Amino acid sequence: MQDTRVVEKQKQELLAKMRIVGEKYGWVQGGRPLTVTLTKTLSSYVCERRIRHLLENADFKESQRFDPYYRQKSEFATIRILEHIKTRVTANGLDAVILTEAPSDFGRYDVVVTQGYPCKVYANSEERVRIEVKASLGLDLEQLERYLWDPSPLILARVITRHVAKIEPLKLQSYVLFSLRELNAKAERLLSSKFYTIPGTTCTACHDNSCPHNRSKSRNPVNVLTMPDSEFAEDLKSFFLNLSYVAEKTANLVVEELESVMPSQNNGVHSLSTIVG
Repeated sequence: MQDTRVVEKQKQELLAKMRIVGEKYGWVQGGRPLTVTLTKTLSSYVCERRIRHLLENADFKESQRFDPYYRQKSEFATIRILEHIKTRVTANGLDAVILTEAPSDFGRYDVVVTQGYPCKVYANSEERVRIEVKASLGLDLEQLERYLWDPSPLILARVITRHVAKIEPLKLQSYVLFSLRELNAKAERLLSSKFYTIPGTTCTACHDNSCPHNRSKSRNPVNVLTMPDSEFAEDLKSFFLNLSYVAEKTANLVVEELESVMPSQNNGVHSLSTIVG
């Protein structure tokens, strides 16, 4: 319990710093600081001079554009997994709703699933579990680390490798606290302008031309998928063959989590409501 309170305190301190950073450098949208984008930026780079350069150029987005094949695989897999969760939850006699936009009043439903990054499952208005779907071999550990800052379990579904894992942040409190404290210290250095310049191999991708270590090179702005036909066919085959297995295992974990906090209401009447945002 003590660790939970300390983690929450560190998280609130980080959010407060991100708001200050956002207002200082103009990373604001709709009158609100872009705290998620700011946190990702601070967390993704070891060189703090590079981070400052990105902060000072709020209109410049340093991002890689990938072949949409990967994104579309992920979106398709997410939809199919959510469809199966709806089927399983409804079969258990629970009134469910799937939201594709911001959650509304949950009072009418036993179970609410909100699509997003990650997807979230609520039971009786309380967040019970989150679901993150990865359709390709890539696995963003920086993103996963940020997801650990929230206490509810995270189901990581990795379709291409048939891996489904339930990660429980409450069992990783020592690392979560370490992660938040380090990022808080980093944010404090940037706010005080006492930051580290760390040259390395990533200097070839940095856009801070005033830095003496800059070795940026021109790059193809779009990383298009390149593989022989046979490999592409095998990738698609594996994706479809694995998807039903991953959906089933993910749904099992979701139902298991829901059943641990609410009794089955299987009374022969199964209702399913769907809201499309």
